[in-house]
Amino acid sequence: MSLRSTFLATEAAVRNDSRGVPYLSMKLVDSTGVVDARMWNLPAELREGFSEPAYVYVEGNTHEYRGTLQVKINRLRLLKREEVVEEDYLPVTDKDRQALAAELLLAGEELENGHLRELFVSMTSDEGFWDAFCSAPAAKSMHHARIGGLLEHSLQCLRIARHLAEIYPVDRDLLFFGAVFHDVGKIEELSWGGGGFNYTTEGRLQGHVVLGDRLVASYIARLPDFPRELALQVSHILLSHQGEIEYGSPEQPKTLEALLVHLIDNLDARTAMYLETTGNVSPEGWSHHENPLRRALYVPSVPEPRLPASS
Repeated sequence: MSLRSTFLATEAAVRNDSRGVPYLSMKLVDSTGVVDARMWNLPAELREGFSEPAYVYVEGNTHEYRGTLQVKINRLRLLKREEVVEEDYLPVTDKDRQALAAELLLAGEELENGHLRELFVSMTSDEGFWDAFCSAPAAKSMHHARIGGLLEHSLQCLRIARHLAEIYPVDRDLLFFGAVFHDVGKIEELSWGGGGFNYTTEGRLQGHVVLGDRLVASYIARLPDFPRELALQVSHILLSHQGEIEYGSPEQPKTLEALLVHLIDNLDARTAMYLETTGNVSPEGWSHHENPLRRALYVPSVPEPRLPASS
């Protein structure tokens, strides 16, 4: 199918194919999602690729390559920023953000621990904070990298936590609060204006783990009767949710609630990596190995529904 449209081109790099012929590999992004693209017969100005994301007009054709949807570009023109409305090229969750937010707010109202409920309400009633939480991506590129991605990820983690709370002897309210707000530092770690997702200076220097702990601590400080031990448990969940020091956690999880929040976060993030990587892959096809999971991913065929046995 022929394609003529404008995109934000990211991860552009010149590689050699199996014949040793150079081609330009990139991802084309707009508000509907991301697709891989390739271009051969490169003009002189594109033979070195481009290191920064750029807005481009492309003409080409979409086709299936080894089970994956791909664009073969015949013509590409770099656009000036004044030629585009940058916000139009940011991926946006396809979920109803108002419905997602409403489900989270209801969960906060249902917390039985009065101190955690008060903290939850204090945070979500802060209009600037709540707007940012409902708009932020959950990552720059790894998973849920879209407007509303943090909200989507947080709610999914809460849903998983509800099931685990039926199985294990946990403090339900503490687990639920941690599942919702473990990544809250992303609203200060990342920026999502100007046509792309980027790290802020604070994000680069401190990271979302530390930023999130400090942010929640600032709301706890406004609640003079908040128990010190409960504040410590909340802080530990936030500081340890990445699991290991090499992944950005100052501490490893040392309580059951902290351990479960870490596992829940990892489960939803890695599941999203698989689903987002294979979104354009046909049944019985393989993804490219260049993805956050760093392996080619397989999509099995959907089995035929089994007919009921005849009597």
